[in-house]
Parts: sequence; structure tokens; C-alpha cells
Amino acid sequence: MNLNLTLKNRFQISAAIFIVLLAAVSILIVWPSLAEIKLIKNQVYEERVRLEKLYVRGQLQKKVRANYAKIEDQTKFLDTIFLKENQELRYITALENQANDHQVELKINIGESKRLPNQLFSILAVSFELKGRYPDILQWLASLEALPYYTNIKETALAVHPSEAGGAPSATANISAETYWLLP
Repeated sequence: MNLNLTLKNRFQISAAIFIVLLAAVSILIVWPSLAEIKLIKNQVYEERVRLEKLYVRGQLQKKVRANYAKIEDQTKFLDTIFLKENQELRYITALENQANDHQVELKINIGESKRLPNQLFSILAVSFELKGRYPDILQWLASLEALPYYTNIKETALAVHPSEAGGAPSATANISAETYWLLP
């Protein structure tokens, strides 16, 4: 019986040692491994989110480049309608030639140039005072629109004076406009 008791005690001691070793292995090896696996899982998820954002950004850039390639030829048109800054004389000469062609008296007042930050162009305020026959002023306005330069008319004031001899009425026009100039 003593031998049985000893065998029983040995079994219990062995089982206790096994349980303690199993607990030690799970606490010292399995628990940190699970924590590291969880950390790696979070890092993989964050990397996946980052890569998805990069993919979307890359697709957007690809789309923007494709759209730019479609309109690239049209950008050259913009270079032709914008005069280079400090070439105001070319613009004024074209306006005066149109006034002479249409027999209109033209007075040009040039304001200050506005430079916008992060823009490739500046804005120059211009005002025109026109005197002449009403149809001639209208033709000058049409020729202003036909010029290959971009002029944005902001305000127009037109006064028509009846003719005494039954001819075309005379008129006075004041026009406020803006022109756009490429920066050098």
C-alpha cells in the first residue's frame, strides 16, 4: 500500500509539475507570441490602408494626366490669348487701330496691375472712353471681342445722343475691363 500511495503521490506531483510547466510555457511563450501576432495584424492592417490610399491617389494622378493629355493642345491657345507682361503697347496699338478703322475716338486709361499669388498671370484694369457714331461704337466693341486677346468687360455705360440732321446718332461709351497678362 505504501508503494501505491507513493505511486499516487508521484502521479499527483507529476501532474502538478506538468500543469505548472504548461502554465509557464503558455505565460512565457504563447502569451507574448499572441501579443506580437496581434501587433503584426494591426501593422498589416495599417499598411493595407496606406497602400489603398496610395492606390487611389495613383489612380487619380493617372486620370489627371490622361485629362491633361486630352486638353494639352488647348493650353497653347491660352498662351496666344494672354499677352506677356510688359507688352501693353501691342495691346493698346491693336485697340487704337480698331478705333481708327471704325472712326471712333478712343481714350484708354490703364490701372494698376494686380499680381495674384501662385498664379501664372496678372490682371490689368483698363477703362475705355469712346466717342463717335453709335453704330461705329458697336462695331468697335465687336472688333474688341474678335481680337485674339482676352479682355473681360466688367461694366459698360452708353449714352446715345440723337442726331440733328437725321443721320446716325452719336454716342459716348465708358467701358471698364480687365485684361490678363502672362508673367515672365
